[in-house]
Amino acid sequence: MKKKNIFILVFMLLAAGILVSFSGRARDGAAMGLALAQNTIIPSLLPLLMIFLIIMKTGAKDVLSKCFGFISTYIFNLPMVTFPAIFFGMTGGYPTGALLTNELLLSGEIDEKQARRLLRFNFCGGAGFIITAVGTAVMGDTGTGVILFLSNVLSSVLIGFILSFTEKRNPKNFYSFTEDINFGDALADATESAVKSVLNITAFIVLFSALNNIATLPESIIPAVEITSGICKGFSGSALQIAAYLSFGGLCIHFQIYSVIIRAKMKYYDFLFFRIIGAFLSYAISKLLFFLFPSDISVFSNSSMHTAEISSVNIALSFLMVIGCFILVFDLSSRKKYV
Repeated sequence: MKKKNIFILVFMLLAAGILVSFSGRARDGAAMGLALAQNTIIPSLLPLLMIFLIIMKTGAKDVLSKCFGFISTYIFNLPMVTFPAIFFGMTGGYPTGALLTNELLLSGEIDEKQARRLLRFNFCGGAGFIITAVGTAVMGDTGTGVILFLSNVLSSVLIGFILSFTEKRNPKNFYSFTEDINFGDALADATESAVKSVLNITAFIVLFSALNNIATLPESIIPAVEITSGICKGFSGSALQIAAYLSFGGLCIHFQIYSVIIRAKMKYYDFLFFRIIGAFLSYAISKLLFFLFPSDISVFSNSSMHTAEISSVNIALSFLMVIGCFILVFDLSSRKKYV
């Protein structure tokens, strides 16, 4: 009997016991998480994800790839066919990039090595979520939302560009293994995949919200655990901190795409490392952008925007490193066959 399995059993039973013992608070937290998913995640992500998956499952993807695939080749040293997954991943919101990367991997259009490289940088909050929900609704300034979004995109692009030099550069070429299926079949497949993905996301948000309502984590930690509720439910940190947290994405998002990480035979610590790098890059880029385009706004209704020190981000990310290492133990022990 493996000690790992015993530990998992004890941990899960303990979590279940906590949920039962504090059922009232857990129920209230789960209800808040469900409402958040219903009002924010489902209406903003589900329609877009359906459209993106239809494009990826049909020849429409090839049209985009032939027109703009040179961007993937020259900037990221990846096949032209990856352009739609990268573009939609950086504009549609997490976990769109990972889901579309998985679509390319399952269709055989990229290999596991290329999928791992995509997962390291193709991770970004959507334009609608960051600009509208965070910038306009939460921070009261659309321009700030644009800067936060740009800092996240530029952080991802910079990581992808640097990673492009880790492998031999391939000549520009185009290939696609996507079968030319009819629109009706693509719509049915895309709808099923999108609904499953959104339900998976909703389930994680409900679970994390229930546990958070019991544990009552410090405000500075909540966005690093569940990004949507952490930012939209009264986070009083600076815009620079928000930029860093948005790039990190939150452990809840990480768990949502963990199956894709496993399918690409990627170690979680690998993914976690680049999310932390992305967080610091977004912090630095947003600081530069706010310097170039200053804006006098209130981060929240009762507080003025202030510049956070780098150390304030370090505290939260150090906490995440501990959690990441904890998860890593299981990741390494359960996947030794890939080493």
